[in-house]
Amino acid sequence: MSDVDWSKRSLWSLHHHAASDTLWLHADERNDEQTNLWTLDLRSGALAQVTQHDYVYGLGFSPDDTQVAYLPRSGTKAPFRSCLRVMDVTTRASREVVCDTQALRFTWADIRWAPDASEVYFQAQVDGDRNRVQLVAVDLTAAKPVVRVLTDPRQPRTDASPLEGWVDGDGLLFTANDDGFGNLHSYSRKTRQVRQLTRFTEDLSSARLVDTGVFAVHRSPMGSTLALVDPRSGKILGEQAQRGKADVIDGHGARVMWTQEAPDLVFEANLATLAPSDGKAAGLSNQRVISLPAALSAQIVQCRAEAVKIPTFDRVNGKPRELHAFVLRPIHPLADRSKQLALVESFYGGENSYSTFDHIMCAAGLTVVSASVRGSDGFGKAFMALNDRDLGGDEIVDLFHVARWTERNLGLTPRQIGVYGGSHGGYATMRALTFPPTTNDRNDSYPFGFGLSHAGFSDIKSFHDQCNIPDWVVLESGDPAVPADLARMRDRSPLSHVDRLQAPLLLTHGANDWRVPVGESRAFADKARALGKPVTYVEFAGQGHHIEGLSLQRKLYQTRFDFLMSVARPSTHARRHQHPRHRELTCPCDDLLTDRRRNESRGPPFHR
Repeated sequence: MSDVDWSKRSLWSLHHHAASDTLWLHADERNDEQTNLWTLDLRSGALAQVTQHDYVYGLGFSPDDTQVAYLPRSGTKAPFRSCLRVMDVTTRASREVVCDTQALRFTWADIRWAPDASEVYFQAQVDGDRNRVQLVAVDLTAAKPVVRVLTDPRQPRTDASPLEGWVDGDGLLFTANDDGFGNLHSYSRKTRQVRQLTRFTEDLSSARLVDTGVFAVHRSPMGSTLALVDPRSGKILGEQAQRGKADVIDGHGARVMWTQEAPDLVFEANLATLAPSDGKAAGLSNQRVISLPAALSAQIVQCRAEAVKIPTFDRVNGKPRELHAFVLRPIHPLADRSKQLALVESFYGGENSYSTFDHIMCAAGLTVVSASVRGSDGFGKAFMALNDRDLGGDEIVDLFHVARWTERNLGLTPRQIGVYGGSHGGYATMRALTFPPTTNDRNDSYPFGFGLSHAGFSDIKSFHDQCNIPDWVVLESGDPAVPADLARMRDRSPLSHVDRLQAPLLLTHGANDWRVPVGESRAFADKARALGKPVTYVEFAGQGHHIEGLSLQRKLYQTRFDFLMSVARPSTHARRHQHPRHRELTCPCDDLLTDRRRNESRGPPFHR
C-alpha cells in the first residue's frame, strides 16, 4: 500500500475512511513520538500529514465518517495544555471545542460520538492523577462547551474506556475497574445514570458490541475466558475458557474476530459466528482463519513454557504472597551445565503471550523466568497499585525472591542468573544491580551475575523533567516539588548508586527515544566508566523507544549475544573482541525475528 519504511516511525492506530478510500493514521514521522493525524491514499499510496501538533493523544470518527474529533497536546514538557478539536474530514477545517484544566486533564483516550453526533465521550484524569480517571462528555452544540463528568469522581479507577456502538440508541457501554477489576458499565443519555453490568473477578481486557450482545474477554495472565453478555441486564449468556491470552479485535452483525496467543503459541485469529447460546460455549461457532504452518511454528517456538507460583517476602491473609510466573526452558538446552544461563525479567513479566525475545534466548540455550512482580497488571487494581509511590522498592525485592527461586529450582549459581528488561524494566534492571539493601528496611539484595537494560531511565528526577509522561512518574515515585518525595526519587535512582555495580551490565538505547530520553543511559554509562565499573553501552542512531527493522534488530541481538558470551566464558572475553567474527554463539534471528511487540509498545506508556 505504501513505500514508507514504517520501521523508522511509529504507527499507533488506523481507520479506514470508506468514502475516500483512505486510511487515517495516528503516527509520527521520525520515531520521536510526535504523533499526529496522517492520511494514506490507498489508490496512489500518497502519505500526507493532516495535523501539526506536539502530540495527539487519541481520536474518534463521527457515525457518518464526516468528522473526526481528536485530543492534541501543546508543549514538550509539563504542564501540558490539551484541547478537544473537531475537524471536517473533507475540507480539513478544524475548530477548538474546549481545553483541559489542572482539575481535569485530557489524556490518552479513544473518542466516541453520540448517535446524533451532538456529543463526544472520552476519559480524563482528575488533577492529572492516573488513579482518578473519569468518563466525560462534551456537548458539541453548546455555545460554550464544557466538560461534564459522568462517573463518580470520588471512586478511584484507572480506566474508563467507552466502546463503539450504542444500546437502543441511548446506552453507552464502557469498561472501568471501580470494584478492583475491569468490568462492563453502561451510561444512559436519558437518565444520566451509570450502572455496573458485570462482576468479573478478572480484568475485562476487550469487548465489542454486536447484534447478539457484547462479546467480551476477561482474563488474567493465567488464562482467558470468552463471554457473551446481555448489554441491557449484564447477564452472562455464555462463556468459554481459553488458554493463553485472548482478545476480541472486531465485530459486526453476528460475527466477531478474536485472537489468541500463549508463551508457546505465536498467533491465531478466529472468526466466530454468534448464535443464541445454551449458556455453555458463549454461543459461538468458531473458524480459525489465521495460523502459522506447523513447520514454521516448530522453527520459531523454541521454549517449553511452564506456569509456576513463586513465594515472595510479604503475606496475604496470613499466607505468603505468591507471584505468578512463566518458566521458559529451551527445547534444546546446552549440554554443558556450567555454561547455562538464566534471565529473570524485571518488568513487565508473567504475560501469557508469545515473546520473540524469550524464544530467541531459548534458541540459544538460555532459560527465561518471567514473573509478574507487584505493580504488574492483570491481577486487578489493588495488585497493580502495590508499587505506587514505591518505584524501585518492593518490586525489586520481588525480583530477588524470583532469582533465589531460579537458583534453587534450576540448579544454577548467582553468576549464571541475570536480570533484564526494557523501559520501566530497563530502570528496574539497573536498580536491581545497584540496590541498597536498606531500602524499605528489607535488608535484602541478590548478587545477579549480569544485566541487560534497554531504554531504561537512571535518574528519576531528570526522567520526570524530560519525558512526556510525568504523571506516570508522580504516580509511581512521587512529586518532585515535595522535598521528601524528591529525596526518595534521588535515592531510588540507579545513577545515585553506580558505585554499587559489581556485575557486568549491557545498556542499549535508541538515540531518538522520546519516551525515555537517551541521556538516561548515557549518564549511567559515563559514570560507571569513570568509576571503572563493568558496563557496555551501545546506542542505535535514529531509533526511538524500540529498535525497528530486521537489520537493526539483528545488530541488537548480536550485541546481546556477544555480551552474554563474555558472561558465559569470561576468560575468552578479550580474545573474542579481538576477533569479532569468531563467535561461539550467534544470533538465531533469521526465523525468529518477527518484531512482535508487547502491550507497552503502542498503548499508553507503562501500561498505566
